[in-house]
Amino acid sequence: MSVLASWQRLFCETHKVPTQYIQQTEKALAWFKSTVNSQVEPQCIAISGCQGSGKSTLAAYYVAYLRAHGYLAEFVSIDDFYYGKSERQNLAKRLSAPFATRGAPGTHDVQAAISAVTQFKQCQPFILPQFDKSTDNPYPVSAWKRVSSKLDVLIIEGWCLGLPVQPADLIQGACNVFEQQNDPMGQYRTQVNHFLAADYQILFKLFDKLVFLNGQSFERVFKWRLEQEKKLIAAKGVGMTNRQVFDFIQSYQRLTEWGFATLPAICDLELKLDKERGIS
Repeated sequence: MSVLASWQRLFCETHKVPTQYIQQTEKALAWFKSTVNSQVEPQCIAISGCQGSGKSTLAAYYVAYLRAHGYLAEFVSIDDFYYGKSERQNLAKRLSAPFATRGAPGTHDVQAAISAVTQFKQCQPFILPQFDKSTDNPYPVSAWKRVSSKLDVLIIEGWCLGLPVQPADLIQGACNVFEQQNDPMGQYRTQVNHFLAADYQILFKLFDKLVFLNGQSFERVFKWRLEQEKKLIAAKGVGMTNRQVFDFIQSYQRLTEWGFATLPAICDLELKLDKERGIS
C-alpha cells in the first residue's frame, strides 16, 4: 500500500477507520478528484445507499480531501432534514400511522433541502439543519450550521437519494410483515410513492453527480444498522434495542430493494459492497 498523506492519516484517526479504507476507496477518490477538477460551477454531489453502508464516512472522506487541497466544502445528511416528532405525529393523524416514524419519503422537510441546495448553487449564504437521533428531534436552531462562505462543493448523503418513483403495479403487494400488519390496503406505501414523485424528484434534479454505495442485499442492513445504533448508544447513552432496530428498518425495505434494482443504472459511480462493507 502506498504511503498515506497526512490528511488521510488524520481522517483515519478522527473517524476511527482502518487504513485499508484508503486503499479500498482509491478509485472512488480518483473519480471524485476528476469530477471536482472539471467543475466550472459549485457542485452538489449526492451519496446514496442503504442504512449503515458507509455514506457519512465516504462524505467525510471526500470533504477531508477537498479541505486538504484548498477547496471550501461541507456535507449534510438528508437525515438532518427529518421533521420532528410533533410534525410526524400530525402527518400520521392526517395520512397514515407509520409516518410517525422517521425514515420514508414524506418525513423530511424536503423544501428546506431544496432551498439549501439552491442557495448553495446561487453562491448565497444558507443554513444546514442538524437532527439528534438520540431524541428523535432536530437540534435547536441555534446549533444549526450557518454557511456564509461561497462553497466549491456541497455533499449530501442519504438512504433514498436518487430513487425513481415506483411503478403502481409494484406497490400492490406487501413486501414484509411490517407492510402486512401496518399497511394491508397499501395506503401508506402509495402515499410514500406520491411524496417520492413530488418534491424529492425536484431535489434529486439539483444533484450534479450521484454516488451509489450498493449494499446488494437487505439482509445486511440489520447488521450494519445495529452497528450504527451501538455507536450512538456509546456516544449519547441512549438508543434502540436490537428488536427496535429490526422493527425500525422494516419500513425501509421496500425502497432499499428498489434502490438495489434501479440506482446502478442511474448513478454516476457505483461502489459495490461486500458483507463486511468492503468496496469490491
